[in-house]
Amino acid sequence: MSSPTSARTPGSADPGDRSRDGSPRPSRLPRPERRSRGDLVAVAFLVVAAVVGTLLVLASGDAADTELTPASPPLQPGADGPVPTALGEVWRAASPATPAPLAVGPAVVTAGPDGVVGHDPVTGREAWRYSRPEAPCTVGTGFGDVLAVFRTDGPLGTWCSDVAALEPDTGTRGPARNADLREGTRLLADRDHVTGTGADHVETWRSDLVLTTEVGRVATPVQPPDAQPRAECTNGSIAVGGGTVGMVQRCPGEDSDRLTVVDADPQSSEKPEERSSTPLGVRGARLVALTDQRAAWAAPDGTLHVVGTSADAETLIPETVYPLGTAAGPTTDPTDLAATVRPVGPVLLWWTGTATVGLDAGDLRPRWTLPGTLGAGAAWPGSAPAAVALVPVPDGLAVVDAATGTPRGPVVPVARGGDPTAPVAVAATGTTVVELRGSTVVALRPPG
Repeated sequence: MSSPTSARTPGSADPGDRSRDGSPRPSRLPRPERRSRGDLVAVAFLVVAAVVGTLLVLASGDAADTELTPASPPLQPGADGPVPTALGEVWRAASPATPAPLAVGPAVVTAGPDGVVGHDPVTGREAWRYSRPEAPCTVGTGFGDVLAVFRTDGPLGTWCSDVAALEPDTGTRGPARNADLREGTRLLADRDHVTGTGADHVETWRSDLVLTTEVGRVATPVQPPDAQPRAECTNGSIAVGGGTVGMVQRCPGEDSDRLTVVDADPQSSEKPEERSSTPLGVRGARLVALTDQRAAWAAPDGTLHVVGTSADAETLIPETVYPLGTAAGPTTDPTDLAATVRPVGPVLLWWTGTATVGLDAGDLRPRWTLPGTLGAGAAWPGSAPAAVALVPVPDGLAVVDAATGTPRGPVVPVARGGDPTAPVAVAATGTTVVELRGSTVVALRPPG
């Protein structure tokens, strides 16, 4: 016969677990085996230490150093208008940290020691500002955002490490990253990637600013020894296009320059995936433009070479050489190593230093050449599908058909003052033309 303490049916309540009215009492958790007042004090101390540590990090870190004055209300895109026949200056601002005029979305962006500023294109009014104690190394654009790269000083020297994405209509900060870029870097945008240039290190990020590939010397190498096959080479010019990154490299022990093209988004960021790496047979080559299948580079003899970038011999496009003569310009490496072209309709505008050349956007052959220019030029908004380019010349802006280079009207006069042969970079948004003259942004608008 079983005793009163024998096993009960699972789920049934012990008579001692019932209240006076017979209902089951709530179950209780067992008491801990050991818990003293000292344990509670130790736990409280750890919690306080964690909170204080977090506050100290926030107080001494980027969150405390950064100042953002957002736009309220957000900037709105301006309406397009007809190609102007006259332009006058409406405002100007210093911008030493922008290597090109930045008309991003509804804002014209300037940058310098006081931070990054988004302006109303029409009035020049400061709509938003983003600043840090350090000055920006460079400011560019990609993925529709403003991308600011700030200086950082450390035991290994000065770097351009802190990267922040800013929304152009409000200045609100988006993704950020820590980069391994050096002074003199420039940002090159292509599709869904942005590449930072450097003499011995190039790195590429996707739209959330996550690293996708890097080429050259790695500051803190954690990669396999063979991850960078030519880490000792230096770069003379760098270009992006068609989901690829290309560079003219000068390597020890080689008697000519080398053209290396890698995928912008390989399977692993720890090792670049080369599409091709080929000696060019000359020294002083200058990379001009890239597509997904071709690269164009200029030789010191005034010729433009278009080559295939596939490593597959069956699909390799044969080399084609186009004579440019004096229009090819100087054979020195481009400023900040950046080979930049401006897409306008069916062409890519390339400034050689003496002329603007319209390269076919598909096969990179020269379609037309306009000598005596001061910069590449830019598209006039709203002129598609018959794309119109505004190209800076000494007395103003030449208005040309982007497909053929044919004039579409007289030169629009612009009174710049100073050196009439100094380079001028151009952008446009709405009915505002933006020129970068040296380190100054000048906004021009039609009268009235």
